[in-house]
Amino acid sequence: MNQKIETISLQGKDYAKVADRIKAFREDCPNGSIITEPEVKDNQIIVKATIKKDLKNETSAEATAHALGEKKGQKAFEKTESIAIGRALAVLGYMASGEIASSEEMEEFIEYIENKKLEAIATLNNCKTLDELKGCFMSLGSLMGDKSIIAVKDKLKLTLTK
Repeated sequence: MNQKIETISLQGKDYAKVADRIKAFREDCPNGSIITEPEVKDNQIIVKATIKKDLKNETSAEATAHALGEKKGQKAFEKTESIAIGRALAVLGYMASGEIASSEEMEEFIEYIENKKLEAIATLNNCKTLDELKGCFMSLGSLMGDKSIIAVKDKLKLTLTK
């Protein structure tokens, strides 16, 4: 890679957009190729992206990445395809600050986590007893450490204790 790729900051780390990675790749590798192979399986979109730096040189670097996405929402296929391409480009060195994930992938992940938090809070708010609250909270896995979820749990605990 001959140039620095522009980045955006998400949660304190720099990530490159897939479009910027593709632009850098095209400038560096005019004889390269990016091929995607989509598949829908078990209500999931699976995209395999294969990137070869030089079609004329059999020993040129090649990378393949897979991305899974739930088959829902606007542009679900396009988002999944972009993630696969971004990951394959990162394996070839088209990344920022050593991060393989692209900004698009991280934005989608952050949105996913926020939705999971909202679902967890709604589930906690539906608890009618302390035992039910404890069971729900213990089932949250890694979300149990989230400050906003702990605050909701503690508030509900006080309410249910009365």
